[in-house]
Amino acid sequence: MLRISRVIPLLAVVVLAGCGPTWIVDPSFAEKLARQQNRPLLLYFKSWDSSQHRNMRLHVFCDAAVAREMRDTINTELEFAFFPDYRNRYGVKTSQVCVLCTPDGKKVGSAMYVNPVPTPEKFAEWLRTAKTEACAKPPPAQAPPPPRK
Repeated sequence: MLRISRVIPLLAVVVLAGCGPTWIVDPSFAEKLARQQNRPLLLYFKSWDSSQHRNMRLHVFCDAAVAREMRDTINTELEFAFFPDYRNRYGVKTSQVCVLCTPDGKKVGSAMYVNPVPTPEKFAEWLRTAKTEACAKPPPAQAPPPPRK
């Protein structure tokens, strides 16, 4: 009979052994975390039962270059059917779509439709470009000119 003290280390290895980025499945928590940590928010609207979702997980998100790009984003996986408010907010009409947002939740650039599944290089390039826009500081507001005397 296995003792619990022998099983816990084994479970820890199984949990940590996955590939690719960490995902959050609660979008409101992810938004809060993105604001707190001042990191871009990546929303992945997926259908859990689609082969495209499986292939994104296996071939794109596990790619080393993509995983590096996703280290500094808050990655949120949303089941397309269960989050109509978020779909409407970001104009997502179908599953298998990625949207990148500023830390305060404003969409940047255009969403990436990932059906067919893009190459890891194409996804990493989209992510780099969108992150650059999401992290860009807005130009400082110019003070009005001093009144004339």
